[in-house]
Amino acid sequence: MPDASRAITEVPFAAGEREMLLGYLQRQRDLVLWKVDGLSDHDAHRVGTTTGLTIHGVLDHLTDVERSWIRRWFAGRRGLHIGGIDAGHIQPPLELPHARFKDLVAAYVEESRRCDDIVAEHDLGDLEVNGGHTLRWILHHLIEETSRHVGHLDLLRELADGRTGEAPGSP
Repeated sequence: MPDASRAITEVPFAAGEREMLLGYLQRQRDLVLWKVDGLSDHDAHRVGTTTGLTIHGVLDHLTDVERSWIRRWFAGRRGLHIGGIDAGHIQPPLELPHARFKDLVAAYVEESRRCDDIVAEHDLGDLEVNGGHTLRWILHHLIEETSRHVGHLDLLRELADGRTGEAPGSP
């Protein structure tokens, strides 16, 4: 089982909408990191599905998802590297044969921090720069997307080294 001492955000039972949304998003991010904690680069890269889904690819995809939704589409930042995501079309995570796993983990943590900085400057009802989605909708989407991929990581981790389990504090 991954390191049980890794902190997993506890979402309050009674909180305002913003605190609850950000708490659930952070909890899912924490679960991503918990699911891959202690995994070797070799195992993260070698295990995959018949369609090519790997732990490397899922982590890179989640980084791109946050970067695209918050920094690119919501905040309007241009010139960002977003692999497999363009013009609203999301492709399956790509195989990254030369990426070191610890670098992908660090990139995910750093991108989440950058996105949190932008979110902190806006109200939930603020619209993305092109007037499409509200920040509220985007945060709900990020929770859904990240949660789905936590399930993928759970299965891929079991295939990689047999480790399974629920995170500390899970109901």
